[in-house]
Amino acid sequence: MKRLKVLGLVAVLLLCVGIFAGCGGSDSSSSDSSSDSGSSSSSSSSSSTVVSQDFTLKNATGVEIYGVYVSPVSKSEWGDDIMGQDTLADGSSVKITFDPKEDSQYWDLMVTDSAGTQIIYQNLDLFKISEVTLKLDNGNPTAEVK
Repeated sequence: MKRLKVLGLVAVLLLCVGIFAGCGGSDSSSSDSSSDSGSSSSSSSSSSTVVSQDFTLKNATGVEIYGVYVSPVSKSEWGDDIMGQDTLADGSSVKITFDPKEDSQYWDLMVTDSAGTQIIYQNLDLFKISEVTLKLDNGNPTAEVK
């Protein structure tokens, strides 16, 4: 959890620097060339809106989550548990942050419980999702996204 907090802080700082740098650049370019304002406006707004795959993961399953894994849809391996040694209690949430250089849009998410049971949620569009709430409805895993 400590690692996620540090990564989250670094990501927020980098995002703030990017926003401040982008704000200065877009203001000067839009005031300098009014004939190109349509194209420079659309390119600067698209670059600032699709840079983050960060999302909040909420546990509403009724069980404690022991492992959280994410992987781009294009990869067949999960990698390390991003929670490390921490767990996610029922009713709790955690902010999942990505390296700002990461450019994959679609991701798979896998969670595990104390018995090692795996639940996989596939093809999440993290350019459009800011929150994922995991639930169990009559024993069936579901994910509500916002």
